[in-house]
Amino acid sequence: MAIKITPLDQLFSERIRRRAIYTVGGCERCLKPKYDIQKEDGSIFPAWKQLQCAHFDGRGNKAVRYDDDNAAGLCFYCHSYLDAHAMEKVEWIKQRLGEDKYNNLLARMRIYYPKPDQKAITLYLKERIKQLRCENG
Repeated sequence: MAIKITPLDQLFSERIRRRAIYTVGGCERCLKPKYDIQKEDGSIFPAWKQLQCAHFDGRGNKAVRYDDDNAAGLCFYCHSYLDAHAMEKVEWIKQRLGEDKYNNLLARMRIYYPKPDQKAITLYLKERIKQLRCENG
């Protein structure tokens, strides 16, 4: 059974994908840049929407479902590849976070967390997205 994607999940995904665009300009693994695309009707398809929010430990783990260290903005290829190659995924996450942050994430993953405070997380994510926009135009 698929996990339902809530508005909070969508907000978290936007934050992670925007973070990737603003920090590395594209995929956080392969570093392939993404650019805004102008459609025929004149509208813009933003670069951040061309990425996926990839979780190290799946969205079913409520303790780290909305944890910045547990997610990365990846292109479709890198997301699919890492999900199919668990050992490489672990090594990439370790390298990305560093040993201490990785171990702290593992500890947080083991916490039983029945229900996150969705209002508080929503406020936090909206503020972080606003900060990213201000810092990067």
